[in-house]
Amino acid sequence: MRLLLRVLLSVLLLSLLAWWGWREMHAPPASSGTTNGAQLEWRDCWFETSLLQPAHCAQLKTADGFTLPVVYLPAPAWRRTDPPVLYVAGGPGGAAGLDAENMPGWFTWLEQVDWSSDVILYDQRGVGLSEPSLGCPEMIQRRRELLDSGLPTEQEYALMRESLLACRDRLLAQGWDLSSFNTPRNADDALALVKTLGLEEWQLYGVSYGTRVALEIMRRDPHGLHAAVLDSVYPPQVPGEASDTWLLARSLYLFMSSCELLSDCNYRPERLRADLENAFAYLSERPLRLEMRDPDSGLPLPVVLDADDLAWLIFESQYVWSNLRLLPGAVSSLARGKVSSELRSMLQESLDLMLDESLSDAVATSVDCADNGPFSRQRFLRQLHDYPLVASIRRFDWDFGACRDWPAGDIGHAFRQPVISDIPTLLLAGEFDPVTPPHWAYEAARGLRNSHVFTFPGIGHGVLDSDSCGLDVVQAFMADPDSPQAPACLRFF
Repeated sequence: MRLLLRVLLSVLLLSLLAWWGWREMHAPPASSGTTNGAQLEWRDCWFETSLLQPAHCAQLKTADGFTLPVVYLPAPAWRRTDPPVLYVAGGPGGAAGLDAENMPGWFTWLEQVDWSSDVILYDQRGVGLSEPSLGCPEMIQRRRELLDSGLPTEQEYALMRESLLACRDRLLAQGWDLSSFNTPRNADDALALVKTLGLEEWQLYGVSYGTRVALEIMRRDPHGLHAAVLDSVYPPQVPGEASDTWLLARSLYLFMSSCELLSDCNYRPERLRADLENAFAYLSERPLRLEMRDPDSGLPLPVVLDADDLAWLIFESQYVWSNLRLLPGAVSSLARGKVSSELRSMLQESLDLMLDESLSDAVATSVDCADNGPFSRQRFLRQLHDYPLVASIRRFDWDFGACRDWPAGDIGHAFRQPVISDIPTLLLAGEFDPVTPPHWAYEAARGLRNSHVFTFPGIGHGVLDSDSCGLDVVQAFMADPDSPQAPACLRFF
């Protein structure tokens, strides 16, 4: 009996030692707590964790009063060979998805990317689980009301502007300084997080708008930044609002050339052009009234699809690589007055995004207007002249544009200059990306003296999450940023 008791006690002691050792191997870095007015406080996680998938949670309190949620995800101790990666999410105005419902997706994502690094996630100021989190429910509600209104386009623009002003006035009455939201402030927050974590060496991964934040971080040549990966690049020297007309026109021209660029697609460019023109003509005469699924209630939701909506649907669908081969057939069917299941699926995706309350219109508008600066009506009219394919679709955009009425302030000309840096940098671009085209990655690389750019055929927005070769490229780069070895998959490029 005594022998059995001793054995049980030994097993218990070994189990406790193993548990303690596992926790220590996967502990976060020793935090310095407070740096330049910013303070990091560790706390219990608000989502389920396990020993096999450890996670550590904290709050970063910025010097100017924001509280940002932070999630530190350790890599398995036996695989941790590279410095931690700070993940900068896209947007602006987009949440990182750190709530309890979405966190399981991050654990799955970590398994897929298979990095040999700890990963640090956080929400940017004003969005997601940050406190405060600013939204414009007035605009979400108005979008919902206009889905099947059938009103003239100019009247719909006027009603959306009315909702924007209502949101602006409410936030100002609550005492919010809307000039607190811009890319330099977001870069300050990211650097404060790294400093309070006490990281001596670290890496950056930015996607979409997150690449603009990452580039601003790199401009400041921060201590210990080992390497950066910029996925779907949005550099500060490219104008946001002033690029919208060109981007939409480029998207439609890419659609008309898509079967020349993709495999398993048998439509010739002249056929796609004719189908697109016929679909536009059909919807101009007879806008379609469809029944979709309400993303909130799951109940039927009536939606009107007109010619302008089709152009933006093509644009949005090119974000996702799996839609690219479906678009030609969907538009061809629509040209004959038929709504395919593929078109319905893409329309549902667009609707879900349009009514997504995790996207902050207030933060997005503040950042965009501050970052991109003045945009004259004269310049806008020149663009309509230069891109006649989309002139009728874009004709009201400047007059009702958010930046005409939003008190974001101007952060200055210096921010809009190219970033100059020697930090090893990998830039990824998708050939069909409608919102951050490959051209912008090459523009950014001109100032990055130790950089590598790769464009991935048949891919839209977000290369890392769309292409297995993209995963290999990033892994190879992180393993040796100064002289990365090109993976075998790149021979196809």
